[in-house]
Amino acid sequence: MRKLTRIRAFALIVLSSLLLFSCGKNEQKQTDLVTFPLRGEVVGIDTAKRVVTIAHEAIPDYMNAMVMPFKVKDPSLLQGIAIGDSIGATLAVSRTESWLEALRVLRKGENVEAAPPEEIESKRLFHEGAPLPEETFVNQEGTEIRLNDFKGKVVALTFIYTRCPLPDFCIRMSEHFRRLQKLLAGEPALSGKWHLVSISFDPGYDRPRMLKQYGRNYGADFSTWDFVTDPDSSGRMMQRFAEGFGLTYVPEEGAFMHNLRTALVDKEGKLVKVIVGNEWSPEEVMKEIDRLAR
Repeated sequence: MRKLTRIRAFALIVLSSLLLFSCGKNEQKQTDLVTFPLRGEVVGIDTAKRVVTIAHEAIPDYMNAMVMPFKVKDPSLLQGIAIGDSIGATLAVSRTESWLEALRVLRKGENVEAAPPEEIESKRLFHEGAPLPEETFVNQEGTEIRLNDFKGKVVALTFIYTRCPLPDFCIRMSEHFRRLQKLLAGEPALSGKWHLVSISFDPGYDRPRMLKQYGRNYGADFSTWDFVTDPDSSGRMMQRFAEGFGLTYVPEEGAFMHNLRTALVDKEGKLVKVIVGNEWSPEEVMKEIDRLAR
């Protein structure tokens, strides 16, 4: 319990620092950097994206043991690394991103060939151009809502959980939505034509009170940005809904191993686009919303 408290405290520190940094007067300051030693076993490598997935040990004062994808800025670090290798590295965390440095093999493992993604997970995905299912969520006010409540508006939705500690996962998604809301609010011609929805896949912890506080941390205007989760803390509906977008998440002692999905829904409630990962900008999504709203 004490370890989880430290994790949450650090996440709040990172979050607060991020908000203070981004709300400054166009001031570009040097980002603070925190580093942690990391040890684990390689379970996946994507050299094109410079990503290595590691089943890592607990990182004291930061993260429980789990399986996570990590970026490397120097692609040469992936040379000589194979699935099954035991590795050591330094996890560097700034206000806006995280990556591995000094990646090294501690012990060579069996050279196991990675299964292709389609064999790792077989999901029944929602199709672009088709309406989304009419699931019921509960928002930060404790009010039950459905995505169909926003018919007539373009909806941008993303998936998060409030305890997420890494700045380039949920924190980046929420910061992108904060910027997106500000950009959209500055366009009078789009007034009343859009809505943002952040969906937590941690319904056991992210109940309405927690969602409201999280939204306030990002300066959310709740009239155009809802924070929702599964009304049932068991999360059965959420699991089914998330899978439709290709979102996967696995609980790991108070945290989650997860990927990232953001989606756009048109005025008729039909899925337009699913954005994979975090390499998108609020400006790009705003242009899409503007196009769909006209």
